[in-house]
Amino acid sequence: MGRVCALAVGVILPVAVALVPVSRVDAAEPASLKIGLPESMFSGLPPAVVAPVAKPFQDMFEKQTGLKGEIAVVKDYKEIADKLRAGTLDVAVFHGFEYAWVRHHTDLIPLLITVPGNKLQACLVVNANSDAKGANDLKGSCVVIPNATKAHCHLYLDRLRDKLPEGCCGTAKHDGKSVEESLDAVADNTCQAALVDATALRTYQTNKPGVGKQLKVLVQSDPFPSAVVVYRKEAFDVDTAAKIRKGLIKGIETAQGKILTSLWRLKGFSEVTPQYQKDLDECLKAYPAPKK
Repeated sequence: MGRVCALAVGVILPVAVALVPVSRVDAAEPASLKIGLPESMFSGLPPAVVAPVAKPFQDMFEKQTGLKGEIAVVKDYKEIADKLRAGTLDVAVFHGFEYAWVRHHTDLIPLLITVPGNKLQACLVVNANSDAKGANDLKGSCVVIPNATKAHCHLYLDRLRDKLPEGCCGTAKHDGKSVEESLDAVADNTCQAALVDATALRTYQTNKPGVGKQLKVLVQSDPFPSAVVVYRKEAFDVDTAAKIRKGLIKGIETAQGKILTSLWRLKGFSEVTPQYQKDLDECLKAYPAPKK
């Protein structure tokens, strides 16, 4: 359980809040908000752990904004966008690459972005003695995917599919393994490759420097844009949006904020910058939206 929780808090984004069902409220000053999160942000996390992990942000959100909300875990980015546009959600969180897929909807307004502690990158790791020069050199059931692998890693693997052998992820004996166990398997040559987040690999090599030297990155992605908090245009007015934005950005200076950033491995929140918009454009070129 401890290992699962440690992995989960690096995946879950700081937008989880407690929900209070409400009737329609004045858009200028909402009494509460309905907030959506994609299931992929909770991958590998037992349901009983979700609420306790979310509590630090709930405390900070309520203190900084005076608003209450309820979290709704939604199937995927498309359903979240649909619910936002239909008015059944007020605020939602998207992975950066997912927001790139839906931002053509002008009624979905970015509120702020998360600032991760490290760049979001995926990498395919092999044994240091591997002769493989690229993904197309791997053979058979070659890739182990750890439990609670982050969404951007799965997206990167999809992009590599045409370079990997058919059935590349059929490593059944490694199903359900943690990042550490998966990298152990690559280090001792019981598995050819592991798909992991670059930060997870660095952490492994820091904690296990000897074994870590037995690993090398075969290929890795460019950095992905960070997650973004989005709101429905009619959910609240500009003044309320500014209040929420300011409260969350400054909230990391509070006791609750320090707990939050430590748990979720974030530096904090930021305004949506022109550079972020450019990053979304580049991401969309590299990872087009899934075909309907």
